[in-house]
Amino acid sequence: MVDEIKVKLVDYCHNSKVPLIPYMAEAFNTSIWPKLILLSTALIFNTSVMSEQNSDEPTIINNDLEKSRSSQKKSSVEQNLQGTPITITGVEDAVLQNIAAHLEISDNKVPLSVLGFPRSNEYILRKTRQALQALGYYEPELSLSGDHQSWTLNIDPGNKLSWKQISIKITPEDQVSTELKQLLNQSSIKTGATVNHGEYQNLKRNLASTANQSGFLDAEFITSKLIVLPNFTGANIEWELQLGERYKVKDVQFTDSDLSPEVLQKYLRVHEGDYYSTNALVKTQQQLNRSEYFSSVNVEQTIDHSKKEVSIVIDTRLKEKYQFKSTLGYGTDSGGKIGVEWQDRLVNDAGHRYTISADASKIDRGVDFIYHIPLSTVGSFWLNRASYRIEDEKIATSKISTLESRWIIKQNDFWFHQFSLVLATEEVSKNESIENYLEYLVPSWQVDYYSTEEPFSAEKGFHWQSILRLSNETISDPDLPFIQWEQKLKWVHAFNDEWRFLSRTNIGFTDMDEELFISNMPTNYRFFAGGDTSVRGYRYQSLAPLDSNGELIGGQYLLTQTAEVDWQFAKSWRWAWFVDAGDAFNESSNKKLKRSVGTGVRWVTPVGSIRVDLAKALDLKKEWRWHITIGPDL
Repeated sequence: MVDEIKVKLVDYCHNSKVPLIPYMAEAFNTSIWPKLILLSTALIFNTSVMSEQNSDEPTIINNDLEKSRSSQKKSSVEQNLQGTPITITGVEDAVLQNIAAHLEISDNKVPLSVLGFPRSNEYILRKTRQALQALGYYEPELSLSGDHQSWTLNIDPGNKLSWKQISIKITPEDQVSTELKQLLNQSSIKTGATVNHGEYQNLKRNLASTANQSGFLDAEFITSKLIVLPNFTGANIEWELQLGERYKVKDVQFTDSDLSPEVLQKYLRVHEGDYYSTNALVKTQQQLNRSEYFSSVNVEQTIDHSKKEVSIVIDTRLKEKYQFKSTLGYGTDSGGKIGVEWQDRLVNDAGHRYTISADASKIDRGVDFIYHIPLSTVGSFWLNRASYRIEDEKIATSKISTLESRWIIKQNDFWFHQFSLVLATEEVSKNESIENYLEYLVPSWQVDYYSTEEPFSAEKGFHWQSILRLSNETISDPDLPFIQWEQKLKWVHAFNDEWRFLSRTNIGFTDMDEELFISNMPTNYRFFAGGDTSVRGYRYQSLAPLDSNGELIGGQYLLTQTAEVDWQFAKSWRWAWFVDAGDAFNESSNKKLKRSVGTGVRWVTPVGSIRVDLAKALDLKKEWRWHITIGPDL
């Protein structure tokens, strides 16, 4: 066959005097050595013919014919340099995509071979069968028509092959971990399910990987068979994964650090004598990185296969002890904001640190001192704060001096508790005239639940927060007997990779006499609505009950609700449409909710989304307002 094709090519070369490359595909269905010999011979003949055209002998040339031939040759060469057009019928969606991937189709063209020739019939049909078999179609009927300038591939995929018998053994059985059992239980490979080679390979790879991560570093498949039954009546799986002996941790060491061993040890998820676990090591590294003490954390391990042991060394680099930073920002509610901060990141080897800061904006200004003491559980802290702030609220100007002690307890990766005691004095003034002077002690309890371990990067899930505050006449002056309960819920639901639905609800309730509330309640504990994170389209804290002079006084109750849909139109960018409604009110005030609609763009960053929104109020002045916020969706 090779010789016949070669002769035809040589004869064609002498007769037509055109380049051979686009017409040599049929010669490349054989082994590599005949191909190379054929290519060399053809090129030699082609070169000799082209040389004859440049001889000095007179030649009669038909210009019109030569132009036509030149045009045809150019068109054919350009087409083949790009690839061969192909039309595929009879399949769609995942099947069509897999065939296109096997044939490496781009712009509906099958690319040329490495040597620059169109692909052969055999290549196209073979790759198509492989693509179909990978999805369980073992008896397709294929029809390929056309020439090397264009193809039409008609496909009848036939019936799907299904799993008949599945035998997956993991030995020894008493060493099978929970993670391995979950992989098997959650796998889509079940008796009667369609054969899918991708799922087959993924399950096999995941079983071996999970075994390694669980400490079975010598795990291997001693039996691995996929058996297609006669006449394609089904397929069987026969696997046996031999785990071998489980490795243990010999020791865990830290490089030199200014932190005490007791502080470092609490970040460890793996200890001497434990079974080796990759997941435990990753958790350890994550917790150390998030501790805010270290600029880098590297984990090195040495495996002793003879003793089935792993030695672990954790190399840490502390951040600079002192940090000074200045901040400059802008919020549509607060306006421009400037601030400075000084931090001592490591006061002692117990991991204490403190921060001194000062900031100012058009709605508040003040100084803060926070002393941070880590507790025995990672993620749990005792914070002590002293602050003095001046807040220009709609109701009045407040000068607040505060001492606060707050315990933040991390129960697990999802539940957090905060217990707080706030001792404060507040001077309330209007038009430079002191209206009231308050002294109060307010205990509070806050509970947070996150449905995901990574709320900052979560694409779906919810965050529930509940806050309970109280005080009475024995610990406040003037009398401040109240119980306040606040509920917040954020929910994100992903319809697919592009579209999401977001909901935000905030409910507040204060059990207190209305007249006493109006006269004595500190501004910090009055409810207001409106603003960037409340009801957009309205000014910050502009929605609340009014007094007889038409001035905002804040409400005992709060209800706000947001419904939002966003669409990812580019990587890290989303477009959103939203509806907001809400208000703050008292027993005697109007309880009709204020509404707004709007749209905005989001830039997704590692610290949360940067949101720029334009909203229109549907009640009151019906204004358009811009809103800018930064933070996680949950």
